[in-house]
Amino acid sequence: MTQNSEGKSGVRRGLPIQPFPIEDPLASLPKTAQKILSAAQRLLADRGYEAVTLENVAAEAGVNKASIRYNFGNKAGLMAAVVDALMHEEFARMAHQMPVLAHDERLEAAIKAKRRMILSADEFRGFFDILPHAIRNEELRRRIGALYPWWYEQNLQWLGLQGSGPEGRHELIQGLGQLMSAVVDGLSVQAGLEQEAFDPEVPLKTLMFLIGNSLAQLEELATAPESRQAGADGAGNVGNQSAGSSRATKG
Repeated sequence: MTQNSEGKSGVRRGLPIQPFPIEDPLASLPKTAQKILSAAQRLLADRGYEAVTLENVAAEAGVNKASIRYNFGNKAGLMAAVVDALMHEEFARMAHQMPVLAHDERLEAAIKAKRRMILSADEFRGFFDILPHAIRNEELRRRIGALYPWWYEQNLQWLGLQGSGPEGRHELIQGLGQLMSAVVDGLSVQAGLEQEAFDPEVPLKTLMFLIGNSLAQLEELATAPESRQAGADGAGNVGNQSAGSSRATKG
C-alpha cells in the first residue's frame, strides 16, 4: 500500500509501505487464546521473560494451564505468538505514522522515527528481553530473524533509496538498511540499561550527519544499474567524499 498526497506534482510523493511480513495473530485467535496472549504480553513487559510461566500466565488470564497447552502447545509456542503480536503492533504503528514527505524531509523524518523506537522502553522492553533467549531457541531465532529484511526495506524506503528492490541492489545501499536497524537495536539496549541517564540525540545526530553527507551519492547508486561487485569502489568514494565534507566543515 502507498500513502498519497494531493499536493503539487513532483513536490510531494507517497512513501510505499512494505507489506507486513506476518499476520495479526489476534485476528484469528478465539477469545480465550486472546486473553492468554494478552496476559503473557503483560507479564513479559512487567516482570520479564522468566516470569512467563504457564502457571503465571494461567493466573493472569484467569484460565487453567490445559487451556494454554490447547491453544499454544507449550511456552515456546506461546512466546512465538507473543513475538508475532509485538512485531505486528510495531509494523502497524509504523505504517500509520509513515508520512507523506517532500524529498528533503525524508532523512529527518527517518531519524525521528528511529528516536521514537529507541525511547519506547515500555512498548519494547519485552521484545529486548526475549532476544537473548531467541539466540538459543531455534524457533524464536528463526521467527525474529525473518522479520529483519522487512526492517531493512522500510529503512531504505524512508530515505527513498529502495530502488527496484533487493535484487541487484548496490551493496552500500543494502548495508545502509542493515546499519540503521543495528543502530536502533544497539541504542535501544543502551536506553534500557542507562534509562534516564541515556540521551540518544548525539548518536542520532551523528548518524544523520553521516547519511546526509553521503545521501546524494547514495541516491545515484540506488538508481544506477550498479552491481554488488562495485561496492568496494563505491565505499571508497563515499568515504572520501564524507571525509572531504568533514574537512570542509572544519574549515
